[in-house]
Amino acid sequence: MKLKYSECHPLKSYLLNEQFFNKEEFIQKYESFQWLELFRLQLSANENQVSYSPLLNIEDDKGDGVSGSIVGDFDEYEFYICYKSPITRKKTKWFGLVEYDYYDKDFCSVIPEQTKQDGLKAFILFYERNSKELEEKWG
Repeated sequence: MKLKYSECHPLKSYLLNEQFFNKEEFIQKYESFQWLELFRLQLSANENQVSYSPLLNIEDDKGDGVSGSIVGDFDEYEFYICYKSPITRKKTKWFGLVEYDYYDKDFCSVIPEQTKQDGLKAFILFYERNSKELEEKWG
């Protein structure tokens, strides 16, 4: 199975390398991605030049996906993981008197304080369609 892959670079205002990768191709790309070099470039650029933090993204044909990015200071950086998938959650109205299910087809969780290995694990779980484990850690 191949998923749509894209990446963001700090000084580019658009997605790069949009193509389809299988799991093995993606792992190779993830491991060889220039995380620290691009992060150093971002931190040394003028703030108004920066469009994105270095980021990798995969998504399926429904638009669900996982993104990972590096943020922080160069000496103390972290990764954050975004997991986009539909979710049904409880909402209330009428001052809490009425509770109902709300289906959010574009729900996206953003989980900071992750490592590079956490990011790779999230991507692999998405490729393997292991939504249960993905939701437990990043949902």
